[in-house]
Amino acid sequence: MKTEHKIIGGIALLTLIIIVGGVWFSSKEGAKNQEKLSRDMMGEKMEDEGAGHVGRNETHPAYKSNPPTSGPHWAGVAGPGIKDEIVPDELILHSMEHGAAVVWYREDLEQSEIDKIKEAFISADGKKIMLARKDLDVPVALTSWGYLLKLETVDGVKIKEFIETNNDRAPEKAAI
Repeated sequence: MKTEHKIIGGIALLTLIIIVGGVWFSSKEGAKNQEKLSRDMMGEKMEDEGAGHVGRNETHPAYKSNPPTSGPHWAGVAGPGIKDEIVPDELILHSMEHGAAVVWYREDLEQSEIDKIKEAFISADGKKIMLARKDLDVPVALTSWGYLLKLETVDGVKIKEFIETNNDRAPEKAAI
């Protein structure tokens, strides 16, 4: 067999492997996504406060929940990950409109409890943000667009489940 034929045959075989692998991976991801979408959203369904954009110096009505789950927000997003400083609600809300699940913890929580939250947060898949909140009335609150789940204790299983169930199920599909 000529070298030329071996190269063409090798390319054809590689192309076939890539196509079959892509179809398999795509169907696996599709099934995983379908399973997620079949689950009910976690948390209390909150009143829709709209999704209007406001300028950074514009005033807007106070949010009806703490932390907020919808409402006026700024252009720009908070970005994913664990935040070391307070991020304005208006940026977090825009990230939530793009599908972020947010883990809020009370600012004065003990470090050992924060570490448990981080462990659950890191182990969860999906669009997610974690940050402290100054005036939180519970140790942990979980939000996604239109949903709020308050936890009286740090529950890593619930935190992970909330993130994986509620993330990326918001009005807009975009970066957070």
